[in-house]
Amino acid sequence: MLIAGDPRSGKSWVAGLICEQLILRGYSLCVIDAEGDYRTLEPLPGVVVFGGDNPPPELPDLSRVLRHPYMSVVVDLSHVPYREKVDYLNTFLPMLASLRRATGLPHRIVIDEAHYFLHEPNVRELVDFDLGAYTLVTYRLSDLHPDLRKAMEVIIVKRTTDLREISTLLAMAGNPNAELAWGAIFAGLTLDEAVLLPGIEETGDTLRRFRLSPRSTTHVRHKAKYIDLQLIEEQGFVFTDDGQPIGMPARTLKEFVSSLKTLPLSVLDGHARRGDFSRWIGDVFHDHLLASDMRKVEQRYRLGHARDLYNALAGSIQERYEVSPGKKDTWEEAPVAGAA
Repeated sequence: MLIAGDPRSGKSWVAGLICEQLILRGYSLCVIDAEGDYRTLEPLPGVVVFGGDNPPPELPDLSRVLRHPYMSVVVDLSHVPYREKVDYLNTFLPMLASLRRATGLPHRIVIDEAHYFLHEPNVRELVDFDLGAYTLVTYRLSDLHPDLRKAMEVIIVKRTTDLREISTLLAMAGNPNAELAWGAIFAGLTLDEAVLLPGIEETGDTLRRFRLSPRSTTHVRHKAKYIDLQLIEEQGFVFTDDGQPIGMPARTLKEFVSSLKTLPLSVLDGHARRGDFSRWIGDVFHDHLLASDMRKVEQRYRLGHARDLYNALAGSIQERYEVSPGKKDTWEEAPVAGAA
């Protein structure tokens, strides 16, 4: 996949939207973040950020993390000089390709500012053309190596006004005579719009203009906001009484805590004794620290040491996501940030 467009047109924002949706559905990603644009993914389940103010991580450390199917990594190279970035990726990218060929992980590799790193003839040594699974983000797609441009299957375009880039896009789409019509469309795209170039089933062999869904992590800069991230319906927690579902599935942690407060103890009792709460946190959110805390609450309850089950469970979530127990509006009035 290629995401192209002018500087400040929202390319990294689109890539981040794709990343967060894949992560929320349990995929493992490795994001090579040249400019520090993807750190907002950190509150999502299983995401670890390396680099930034610290030196880039050692490759064995990255390899160990990425061997876990529910872990994702953001490698922030924003403080690394350009030449060192190139040298680092000349070693890192082959390691990623080898790891993915051996294990299938990470499921997707995202390279921002790809023109910095993938323009030399050694591109086939860095990128696994056979396995694919790359998302490249660039405002200079014309600088990408021609072999790499030919390998692109999906091309998403944000606002583009550079005539050289437009010509390159037309050539990639096999439609060099559409410069006037397509150029006007590319130049007229708003921040929440993009186009999908022909060549895949979803386009119907035409230029497909579309509007982008909201980002979940655009405003997720504090752990507290994580309580509002919305799961897909199949991942929600279904409360039951004697095996019969009660109400709608809880699709956010806020909805989960609200349901805990309103349901009778007999319902919570069954789930706690079966370990359903901790299992859901671990299996769906992949937050194993919180899952461990919830298991301790369930165990204490089974032993008769936790009489107030609601406050014990809710307190674990509040403490984990830095929510003050006294701020009820955090649970009851905060706006829900829906996933696209």
